[in-house]
Amino acid sequence: LAGRAETVRIGIGADVLFEGRPMRVVQGEGRQVRLMPTEIMVPGDPDNAAARVQGFLKERARARLVAASDRYAARLGREYSRLTLRDTRSRWGSCSSRGALMFSWRLVMAPACVLEYVAGHEVAHLAQMNHSPRFWQVVEDIHGPYEAPRRWLRENGETLHRYRFAD
Repeated sequence: LAGRAETVRIGIGADVLFEGRPMRVVQGEGRQVRLMPTEIMVPGDPDNAAARVQGFLKERARARLVAASDRYAARLGREYSRLTLRDTRSRWGSCSSRGALMFSWRLVMAPACVLEYVAGHEVAHLAQMNHSPRFWQVVEDIHGPYEAPRRWLRENGETLHRYRFAD
């Protein structure tokens, strides 16, 4: 417990990761949450900032995961049946025997190469529903080298769960 990263409650003035970069949550104007180079601008009631940031991150996660999964599925010559997002603690993604992909939306907080790797990993299960050497060859074929993002996730993945968007 002593080595566990401190919890970060998201709100105006907090920092949250987006694609591996710390972004300051700041009060914004207008109606839409906006991504700036070093900030996420959140309009409206500051008491709703956490929910708005979480919604923004989920939207971005879905867009990036759909694009990556579509690309890897095309390379593999297979289709997945659906894609869902969840806030799982025990796994970053899964692929059912019916081709349904599930991902943790928190992957959007990791560096982009990590999200890409997880998408490639799960799509590879459309061809190999195991973690055999053949499976890892499929990952390599459709994604390319995967050891660095896989290692990042093992070493740093838990830090993505330190961010709290509600009490």
